[in-house]
Formats: sequence, structure tokens, C-alpha cells
Amino acid sequence: MPYYSESTAIHCPQCGKMFDHPSGNKKHIKNMLTQHLQVHQPRTVSCPVCGETRFRSNTNAVQHVESGSCSGCKGKENARQQIHNFIASKKESRGLLANTPALEWGGAGTGRVPDLPYKCHECSKKFRQVSALMQHQQYGNCGARGPPAITFSSTRY
Repeated sequence: MPYYSESTAIHCPQCGKMFDHPSGNKKHIKNMLTQHLQVHQPRTVSCPVCGETRFRSNTNAVQHVESGSCSGCKGKENARQQIHNFIASKKESRGLLANTPALEWGGAGTGRVPDLPYKCHECSKKFRQVSALMQHQQYGNCGARGPPAITFSSTRY
């Protein structure tokens, strides 16, 4: 049976679902509600690679690519490499990288993706996946709270 306390419970303003935790940790309970609220968002965001429109946020679309399930970028490691190359090649997104990539003769990247290539420049925390950095910057509490690190239009890359 779920635990509910009238003093710590929070209700979803859209559907009335109740959120609570035995610890009474209000920050944790609020995070549960924040995550739940995503189910009420429309699925209007397209994947920047395959163009499928079925995601609720840019972060969800990037997670789809990073998972390796995107038909335009098969395989986790291939997707990871392609995303890193894309971010490293764009002046606007290069700031998401923990270290600026060294360039080889001809302007191509050095190849291998570092284990933790992305960094929040607000708190210096490093991330393996850019979607994790996007979630951190959107919902985190390091002061970087705001819009996701990457936004894209319906145009595919």
C-alpha cells in the first residue's frame, strides 16, 4: 500500500495524481511530480536524425538517438560518435564539451569519444551522454536551471 502524508503529499494539477515518499523529502517529491508532468506534454518534437515526430521534448529526441534505436543512426556507439562529432563541429554547441577536441590535418576530429565528453559549465559536472547534460540543465539544481542545452527545429541534421 502506498505511503501518503497530508503534510508532504503533492497533487498533479492536471490529473490529481498524488505524490509522496516515506522520507518526507519535499525536494524528492517535487522531482517525482516534475517527472510525472511530462506525461501531459504533447508529442510534437521530431528526431533531428530520422524525422519521427513522437517525442515530448528535445531531450527525449536526443535520448532516442543515443539509445541506438534511431533508424538513421543505428547502434549506441555509432550514435554516440555521431552526436559527439556533430556537437564538436558546430560553434554553437562546442561549449557543451568538457574539452575542446583537437583537430587533425584537414579539420577532422581525432576520432575516439572521451568517456565523459560533456560538461555543465555552471557546476563542472561531467556527463557521458548529452541528453543527461540536457536534463541536468533543465531540471538540475546547480543554477543552470532553464531551457535544455540543445534545441533544434524540425530540420534534420
